[in-house]
Amino acid sequence: MKMPAAFADQTKLIIISVLLLAANAVLAAAVARNPVLASAFTRLKDRFFQKLKGSAGGRSVKQALRGGGSGIRSGDEAGLYGGGASGRYEGMSLLERIELLYIGKSNIRHYLPFMNVYILLLTIILIFVAVYRPVYSLLQFIPSSVVISGILSVSPLFALELLSRYNAETIRRKLSEYISVLSRWCSVKEDIIYAFEKSLVSNVGEPLKTFIRDMVIQVNRGMEPGEALDILQMKVDDPQFRDFIINVKLSIRHRGDIIKLLSNLENQFYKIDEEYNRRRISTYKDRILIYFIMFAVLGVGYFFIRLSPQVGSFYLDTVTGKVLLMVFSGMYAFGFYLTAGITRFRSQG
Repeated sequence: MKMPAAFADQTKLIIISVLLLAANAVLAAAVARNPVLASAFTRLKDRFFQKLKGSAGGRSVKQALRGGGSGIRSGDEAGLYGGGASGRYEGMSLLERIELLYIGKSNIRHYLPFMNVYILLLTIILIFVAVYRPVYSLLQFIPSSVVISGILSVSPLFALELLSRYNAETIRRKLSEYISVLSRWCSVKEDIIYAFEKSLVSNVGEPLKTFIRDMVIQVNRGMEPGEALDILQMKVDDPQFRDFIINVKLSIRHRGDIIKLLSNLENQFYKIDEEYNRRRISTYKDRILIYFIMFAVLGVGYFFIRLSPQVGSFYLDTVTGKVLLMVFSGMYAFGFYLTAGITRFRSQG
């Protein structure tokens, strides 16, 4: 006797759910037996819960990034300005991290002075609302539609991250020249903060000019130079710039020979720049290529579903296809999350 279509679809759904549960069990066993996988999942879990933590007290990083008063207390938030990426963001709330990672680093306020984290989140929500209806009309399945619409809605974050990477690469290319400018001003007065302030009248260029101006304002308003330099360091994801800031901080702390330090750094960074130019290394272009390929997957999937009636009928009209599409969408979103985390980690390393 032939089973009703609804009962057959429910049976398929139960079978697929059991298979997915079995796959999860196998994955869990593999993670338990493999220390490398276990540590990777532990790091992902720690990162997720750290993002949900609120700030630990003291003055808001967001206010400091905007040039406000004394900033974060060095005693309460000492771990925030550590050398590693995890220690650097410890004690920051999720909104403050978004403010730093996407608003501060991209220097978007130079072009859109009204931009803040709330306007950014509102833009993401509006994009989600705008794209959800056409996506749902295509897929006719809420979970997959939510995932795909969510990926499309966070496109401003990817654009701001690309802008941040472009800023970091621009600063790296001009760092040797800027250190030369600082060295000349230090020859006038052996005070690095004085040199930073006077360098603003030189042809520094954006975004470094805005970052340096904010740092000078913070120091003039009472913030400790070390903390202001820490915030400046967090705005630029470049190892050369980080080395430069660390050396300047040590020179301020131990009252070293700043002119000699700048001269040595200038010679060192000129050699590194020559190597970059010789090998044509550009992390900014690499990141554009990665994001272009990942977003192109959506276009390829759309054309497959639209141009092939068999494929479209399977993924849009059957329970099995809809569940598989939901799983693939979730894996695709997770891949985006991992890619963004890996590229950010590499740029900070």
